[in-house]
Amino acid sequence: MPERIAYRVARQIVNHAEAAAPNEACGLLAGNGATIVKALPLRNAAAAPAKSFGLDPEEQLAALKAIDADGLAWIGVYHSHPRSAPIPSRADIAEAADSNLLHLIVSLERAKPQLKLWRIDSQSATPLDLILHSEMFGGETEQLSKQQKIAIVAAGIASLLLLVALSVALLPPPPELAP
Repeated sequence: MPERIAYRVARQIVNHAEAAAPNEACGLLAGNGATIVKALPLRNAAAAPAKSFGLDPEEQLAALKAIDADGLAWIGVYHSHPRSAPIPSRADIAEAADSNLLHLIVSLERAKPQLKLWRIDSQSATPLDLILHSEMFGGETEQLSKQQKIAIVAAGIASLLLLVALSVALLPPPPELAP
């Protein structure tokens, strides 16, 4: 079964990675079941943050408390690869502490950021399917912006006008009246 991530959460993670570059960004993933619904950005506490990531223990504890307070579960970690593909490095694999946690890697190597989800243990990494979705936790849907709402209404009006114009154009000609 593929894992799911809310679009807004994926965007938040990418924004964090871009802001942290050229250093690696990192944080925790929270969710319910197979759905990632929240990202909690943390400070990269690694000695060499441009080449690796490390979670700050105090920030991690605070984030775990926030996850618990939200009624969610800690389901994974994320980090960025500013100059390489979203594939776990040897260090990522060797330092994976809990094989039950998901590992999301965001790559900034290309013009368009790439996300890849992994299940990692201290020996290997297994890629997982990840689906972007627009639903939020609890079945609510994300709110549309004012511009999106205007665009939807304008498209609806334009479609209706086009339908009326086509209908009128396809009407048979009126009969001729005899003098």
